[in-house]
Amino acid sequence: MIQFLRFDQSREIDSTFYIISGNDAVKFFAKRILYLILFPYSTLFLAVAIPFVQTPFMPVYFVGGLATTFYIFRFINHIIKYKKYKGGYIRITNSFVEIKNASAVFKVPAEEIIYFEINPLGNLLIREKFAATSFPRVLLSEEDREALVMLLQDMAPKRTAIYKKIWEFVDAITVALVLAVHIIQYVIQAYYIPTGSMEETLQVGDHLFVEKITYGPIIPKMLGMKAPIHIKALSLRDIKRGDIVIFTPPIEKEKHKDYIKRCIALPGDEFHIKDGYVYINNEKLNEPYTLGKITDYRDFPLTKNNNIEGIVPEGKVIVLGDNRTNSSDSRYFGYLDITAIKGKAFILYWNTEQILQGDFTRLGFIK
Repeated sequence: MIQFLRFDQSREIDSTFYIISGNDAVKFFAKRILYLILFPYSTLFLAVAIPFVQTPFMPVYFVGGLATTFYIFRFINHIIKYKKYKGGYIRITNSFVEIKNASAVFKVPAEEIIYFEINPLGNLLIREKFAATSFPRVLLSEEDREALVMLLQDMAPKRTAIYKKIWEFVDAITVALVLAVHIIQYVIQAYYIPTGSMEETLQVGDHLFVEKITYGPIIPKMLGMKAPIHIKALSLRDIKRGDIVIFTPPIEKEKHKDYIKRCIALPGDEFHIKDGYVYINNEKLNEPYTLGKITDYRDFPLTKNNNIEGIVPEGKVIVLGDNRTNSSDSRYFGYLDITAIKGKAFILYWNTEQILQGDFTRLGFIK
C-alpha cells in the first residue's frame, strides 16, 4: 500500500526504531518463506480445483503469477535491505532524520525533507529536495512500524483509508477462496442433481452433500504432475460396492462436469451382464434400487474402449446409474479410474419441489 506522510508540526518528535534481529528476524524470514511457498502452491491448486469452471482456469495462472512474481521481488528486496541495515535504526526528530545502516550513520535535515512515502516494497522513502533516501520500514517490528507512522501526519487520510479497506477486502476474499476450495476439494461439497440417471434413489432437483474424507484426499493434477495423487493412507476405508460416488468422467468433452453413479464392481471382481441382470463373481447381484429395470448394452454397444466384461483391473471400478434405461455410465465410457472419484454421496438435504409439497420423507442419509 502507498502512503504519503509529513512531519506533524503539532507535536515534539524524538523516537528511535531498530531493525529486527535474533529470533524476531528468524520469525520474519521464516514467515516470508512460508508465503513464498503458499503463493505458487495456491495458484497451481486454484487453477485446477475451482469448481464449476473448466480447468485449468487460466485467469488464476495469470493473477497468481503476477502476485507470486511481485512477492518474490519483494522478498529479494527484504534480504538485500536486511544485509545493508542489519544492526541499524532510524531516528526521527523535528530537526532531522538519522539513519544507521551496517556501515555508516547519516542525517537528513528536516528542512530538506519534502515528504515521506511508504511504497509497496515496504520501504520508507524520504523525499528530499534534491535526493531520496530509503529505509526498510518493513524490517522493524510490527509495533514499531505502526508507531513510526503514528509519529507523522498522513497527507491523504481518506485515500489511505480507502486503500486499506480495498487491501483488507482483497486479502479476506483471497484467503476465503483458498480455504473454501480446499474444503470443497478435501472435506465436503454441495451438489445438485440435474438428470434422472440415479432415479429413484436420487431425483432431478435433489441437493446433496458429498463428503471427501472416507476414501482419502486426492491431490488434483497440478502443473508439473503426471496424474492426480490419491493419498490412500489417510482414507477411512476403501470404496465398497453400493457406494454412490461423485467423479470426473473419463470423457474428454465432459471433464469439466461431475457425474454421480453407484459403484457396482471393484478391482479384481469378475463382472458380467446376463439376461438383463448384473453378475459379480458369477453371482447375480441383488439391486432393489433399480426398481427392476433391465440392465443391458442396447444403447452402448461394446467396443475396445468400453468393454467392461470380465475381470476389473487394479485401480479401476465399474459404476452404473440406478436408472439403467437412462444413464451414461461404465457401459458407455468403460472402467473408471479410482483417482477420478471425488467423494461419497452423504446427505440429501433439499428438493425444492418436494419441500413445497410438504414431503420431507426422502431427506437424510443417502444409501
